[in-house]
Amino acid sequence: MSLYEYPLNERTRLFLRLEGVFARLRSPLGSDAPGTLRAALRACNEILDFCNRPELRLDLILELERLAHTFALWAQSPEVDADQLRGLQFRVDQRLQLLREKRAPFGEALRHQEIINLARGRLGVPGGLADCDLPILAFWCQRAPEEIAALLASWVESLEGLEEGVSLVLDLIRESCSWSLAEAADGRYGAPLNPRQPPALVCIRLRDGLGYFPKFSGGAHRFHIHFLQWLDQGTTRLLESPVEFHLGLSAL
Repeated sequence: MSLYEYPLNERTRLFLRLEGVFARLRSPLGSDAPGTLRAALRACNEILDFCNRPELRLDLILELERLAHTFALWAQSPEVDADQLRGLQFRVDQRLQLLREKRAPFGEALRHQEIINLARGRLGVPGGLADCDLPILAFWCQRAPEEIAALLASWVESLEGLEEGVSLVLDLIRESCSWSLAEAADGRYGAPLNPRQPPALVCIRLRDGLGYFPKFSGGAHRFHIHFLQWLDQGTTRLLESPVEFHLGLSAL
């Protein structure tokens, strides 16, 4: 099944973007070690752009506090699995404590990496990460793959606090999704949302191999989905036939 996700608030959108950058940073080290290093340099500098936002830590703390408050409300319901809920509350409380205790800015270790700083100044130039422009990169690209892997691992390790916090929030949001079978009669689908407790995420599952994909729009009150067909010319057009899909809405 193919999965598509759409955030219904800016904080969730921020965390999904960060997750995508972390995924590129953690991409497996294959035979093209220099290519992997260049991709990691781009990812690290994107992460530093996020880390330069002073509100990033606060956004993460506020989101975890929101989840903790929601879990506290759920705990009052007799229908809730108390043991499972306590486990979720423990994970959130533990991450909140770590974020409050460790006040060092996110990405601080990366800011002292000369190769990352030099690459940062070249990212806006087409082909700017060429060996001829960055001797330090040429040096590292000729090291053994194991040495490059160790370097990348140290960069990832320095960001674990941020990555684990973002991963926890998104995991909980995804795990709270309730799924149902839905149909877009003419390639369009829309539904209202509860503005007092809107979901953070809407998801769609489609069978693999279909020649169309969903385009989302929406906010706190309503969301819309238009299914677009991919054409051979590399363009898209609105699909005007019925589409059956699985719809997931988060409870958080």
